[in-house]
Amino acid sequence: MAVVAGPTQWWYNSDSYYACFAKCNSVGSTTDDGSRLICKSGGIGWFVAPSSTQVTGQWAGGQYNSTQVGNKCCISEWSTLETSLTNAGFTPTDWFVPSSSQLNNPGYVCRTNWDSFDAALYWSSTEGDATGACRQNFDNGFIFIGTKAYSSRVRAFRCVTY
Repeated sequence: MAVVAGPTQWWYNSDSYYACFAKCNSVGSTTDDGSRLICKSGGIGWFVAPSSTQVTGQWAGGQYNSTQVGNKCCISEWSTLETSLTNAGFTPTDWFVPSSSQLNNPGYVCRTNWDSFDAALYWSSTEGDATGACRQNFDNGFIFIGTKAYSSRVRAFRCVTY
């Protein structure tokens, strides 16, 4: 008999589930909750949330945020992303908006392992200055500081050690 709480079994959202998944599956594999393993390197597995949780909006990160691996900050600042993840059965505090370097690699570099992506701009959690933040162009790979008032896409990441 399995314990079920919400749309997925409780252990689907645990770090141990993702760690086991990363260890036992190949890059590009889809988890039971729809997220994708996009990269494995040095005992770290990188996951991107399903495209159904992606949102579009103005930059919403905190001041000079440079999200580091394992730091679960920032999702609560992106209220539409937090709502999207919650509505899809995810625990938003387990996910983060990647920094500009993380959005570039493994994000952009491993984009063919995503379930889908737009050839468009994605926000990172990295702020450039008071009016601009870093965006990644998924059409050509260019990273630049864009005006925070512009709309771009945002996708959550998760990384685990396996």
